[in-house]
Amino acid sequence: MATDSTTDGRRMRGRSTRRALVDAAVDTVLDRGFAALTLREVAGRAGVSAAATTYHFGTVDALLDAVLDELATRATRRLADLTRRSREGELSLLDACTTYVVDLLGPDRRTLLAQLEIRLSAARSPDTGRLPDGHEERVVDLIAAYTGDREQARDLFTAVFGFAALGVLSHPPDAAAVREHLQRLLARHGLLEDTRAPASTS
Repeated sequence: MATDSTTDGRRMRGRSTRRALVDAAVDTVLDRGFAALTLREVAGRAGVSAAATTYHFGTVDALLDAVLDELATRATRRLADLTRRSREGELSLLDACTTYVVDLLGPDRRTLLAQLEIRLSAARSPDTGRLPDGHEERVVDLIAAYTGDREQARDLFTAVFGFAALGVLSHPPDAAAVREHLQRLLARHGLLEDTRAPASTS
C-alpha cells in the first residue's frame, strides 16, 4: 500500500509532467501553428513518453484547450501587472495600454496570432468548447477599474482587441501610431483627464 509521501510524490510528478506538456504544446503552437500540434510532437518536446501525454490529455483537442487557456492566463497576468503598475503611479493608463498593445504586436506577436488561429478554429466548430471560460470577463474586470462601468469596459476591450488583431494581421503600426490611436480611444471614453487608475478602496 502506498504511503502518503509516495502518493504526494506521484502527484507532484504528475503536476510537473502536465506542466511540461502544456509548455511544450504552447511552444509548438507558437513555433509552427496549431495544425502542427500532435501528441507525439508534444511528448518529444516535453521529454516524456507518448503514453504520458495520452494519460494527461488524451486528444489533441484537449491539448488545444490547454494551450488557449495558458495563453489567456499569460495575457491576463501581463495586463494585471500593467494595471498594478498604473494603480501605483508608475504608469499612466495610456502608457499601460500602449505598452500592452505594442508588446502584442511585437514580442508577443506569435502569441496573439496563435490565439486568433485557435479562436477561428473554435468559431468554425463551436461545439469544441475551445474558448477559456471567464478570460474575457477577467480582462473586462481589470478595465472596469478605470471606467467604473462594465459596458464601457467591454467596449474598450472590443476596440483594443480589434485594433490589435487588425494590426497583427497586416503591417503592425509603430509604437507612436499605437499610442496616438489609443489616446484618441481613451479620450472618447473620457479617460484621459485622470490617466492613473483609482486607488483601491479595499
